[in-house]
Parts: sequence; structure tokens; C-alpha cells
Amino acid sequence: MPERPFLSFANVSYHAGEHLILDRVSFDVFRGETLVLLGRSGSGKTTALRLINRMLEPSAGTIAIDGKNIAESNVIDLRRRIGYVIQEFGLLPHWTVLENAALVPRLLSWPPERQAKRAEELLEKVALREFSGRYPNELSGGQRQRVAVARALAAEPLVLLFDEPFGALDPITRHEMQQLFLSVREQYQGASVFVTHDVLEALVLATRIAVLENGKLEGIFTPHEFVQAQTPVARAFLSTLPSNLKPGPSANG
Repeated sequence: MPERPFLSFANVSYHAGEHLILDRVSFDVFRGETLVLLGRSGSGKTTALRLINRMLEPSAGTIAIDGKNIAESNVIDLRRRIGYVIQEFGLLPHWTVLENAALVPRLLSWPPERQAKRAEELLEKVALREFSGRYPNELSGGQRQRVAVARALAAEPLVLLFDEPFGALDPITRHEMQQLFLSVREQYQGASVFVTHDVLEALVLATRIAVLENGKLEGIFTPHEFVQAQTPVARAFLSTLPSNLKPGPSANG
């Protein structure tokens, strides 16, 4: 693991009016790592993602990518180098699958041949090349999400952000997308931040899990550490697991 983290939060807070959404949150994410932000609705997970790509600006603290404070970056250039996948897909309905996958290279003014080649490579990676001429409304939900993942990877982004992207999918498709994510992570070796409130998904996808509650960081754990964690929110999430998947008593009782 590199000595210097690729993405860093340092005492980051965010206020919406008088309401404190994030309270002095600090964490690091290294290349090849997926930090899962796990928490209940309203815990500040999505706010953290929006701060990374500067849809929001922190009230205090510093966010850095590759050692550079993102507040000093051109916001448009920054967003074009960050892949963002959301639950609602965000595809342009009047563009084909190929055109949607090539959106960011197009915004970056890549030559048309290079745009198409990159999009075709990624559609092959997500098993959708044969659908390149179709439109989003001709695809299933899982297929649309695959296009969204391909688009997020198109410009070889610095950081990948996932905001509960698989939550609306049926269990089988969701499992397939989780396996696709793991495959992409292995090949991509970037820094990823993944938001979920599904504890099983967190355990499957995370290299580390950051638990948020009311805007505060309760703790950061590897999946192995998480299943033995004694913090209140971690225990609450673990209690939702099916009985056959719950961990046995820890050494701490």
C-alpha cells in the first residue's frame, strides 16, 4: 500500500444553514482500495461524496486528491476526472449506449475515433458491446447501471464514487453488479468510495468500512474487524444480518 493516501478528508465539516451534516470527519483512501461509507439515512454519506466532486464545498477542513487540495482545482476539470455512479443511472435518454459511455471523453475533446474506441472497450468490459446502438429505455435496469459504470470509467478517473448504485436492482442483478464492481476494481486499481446502508454489500465490497452516524465518524474497520466491532451503530447494523451470517461472540464478550 502506498505511503501517501490518494484521497484524504482532514477534519471536514459541512453545514446546511444551521444544521451540521458532517462533523470533523477524517479518513484516507489508498489506490486499489474501496472505502465503504456505511450509515443510516441522514448520516452524511452522500454529502461526503458530493464534497469530493465539489457539488458542495466544506464549511471547514480539507479534502485532497493525490496530495492536492481540491479547493485549488478547477471544478469542471476535477469533475471530469472523477467517475460518479448513482442509483438513478443518469443516462441521457436520447443518446445511444455508445454515446452515453463516451460522454466524458467527448467533454474532454478527445478525437472522435478515440472516444468511440474507449467506449467500445468499456462496453466490452461490462458485457454490453452488442447493445451499443440501443437507447437507455431499451435496456433493463441492470444493463443501464452497467452503462453508467462504463461511463464512469471512460476517462480513466482519479477517483470513483458510487452512491447506492445497486439499491434499486433485484437481488440477482445486484449480485452480478457487485461482482462486476470487484472485477473493475481489480483491473482499475484506483481509489473508490462507495455509499450504502446495506451491511452485506459493505462486507462484500469494502477493503475498509467507515461507519457514520449523525455526521460523525464512529469508526473505520476492515470487514474482519467490523464483524467484531462493539460500537453502537456497527452492532446495530450487524444485528440485521440473518442469524446464519452473524458473527459469534467476540473476545470482548
